Amino acid sequence: MLKSNIKVLTPNKNKQKYYGVDYFASLYDGSHYTFKYYGSSIDELMIYRDERVIFNSDKFNIFKTDLSSIEHNQIIGLFQNPDIYHSLDSINCIIEVLSIYNHGLFIETNSDKILKDIDLLKEFSKNHPLLIAIPINSYKTFDSLLLDKQANLENMSKIINKLVEAGLNVGIVFKPLIPRINDSIAELKKIIEKCDDLQVKFIYPSFTLYFDSYKIKNFYDIIEKERPELRNYYFDNYGFKFSWESENLGELKKVLVFNSKKSKIKYAMKDIIDLYRDDNFTQLKLF
Repeated sequence: MLKSNIKVLTPNKNKQKYYGVDYFASLYDGSHYTFKYYGSSIDELMIYRDERVIFNSDKFNIFKTDLSSIEHNQIIGLFQNPDIYHSLDSINCIIEVLSIYNHGLFIETNSDKILKDIDLLKEFSKNHPLLIAIPINSYKTFDSLLLDKQANLENMSKIINKLVEAGLNVGIVFKPLIPRINDSIAELKKIIEKCDDLQVKFIYPSFTLYFDSYKIKNFYDIIEKERPELRNYYFDNYGFKFSWESENLGELKKVLVFNSKKSKIKYAMKDIIDLYRDDNFTQLKLF
């Protein structure tokens, strides 16, 4: 049974963030496994729910009712905690109800199941705002429990290429950036260069890593097993703080701005939002 106090649609209180969505939608039980260890500044829902990950049909019924009661022309956000395609082979049921009530969609996914929905998404995008963000954590696979092995740019290139060829608004989200693991200057340069080749519309990195008392304990447990040589560095520089930033932060920002501008890839949230909705937003500074 679905508890009556669980919200399926949550208003976005800051429309200049989170890709300008109007509402966050939660249609699943459970969480993406990486949220056991950390969250990032672009993650709307950072909590880890230790339960089976499954699409909840009761929540979907509430979702349909809620969409009928809010004003039309809203952007609904499907963020990757967990991935909307985890238990679904297609999001046709979601697209159908969004179309009925004339709402737009932001979707964050790195599932190749989205390729089966290309025609569906192309048709939807003719009359509704649509933005697709592909999360990546590296250029190539990192062998670590902390990082989703699927979520690297080499693996995602085929998906991105197909979406770009279909004329859809697609870009990448680079998250998380973990100090001394995937935060090198060279890594970001390679990612931006590849994004230029793929002709993505935007790149948005999350430079801040977030924890709570549960996450940081789990994070350090993995470091102890996989990268014990980093333990002292982390303790000396971050300890048990709940927000971490790379020592390369200043240079990473410079590279992001210079290389993205050179490649004509959007990197500021205001410009990314403008890709798919025509509202007048106040300019948002990235940093």
